[in-house]
Amino acid sequence: MSRSSFLYALWCLGVLALYLAAAAQGYSPFADGGRTAGAYRAYGPTHK
Repeated sequence: MSRSSFLYALWCLGVLALYLAAAAQGYSPFADGGRTAGAYRAYGPTHK
């Protein structure tokens, strides 16, 4: 395996790891609401 193909495989694994971490956190950069509420955050509207 050449050095360039090894670095490309490492880059692909990094992208996959970031994708899986974003899926586990429920985060989408394209969603209007952003992240989903975690255990310590209020969920829903906070205005009266």
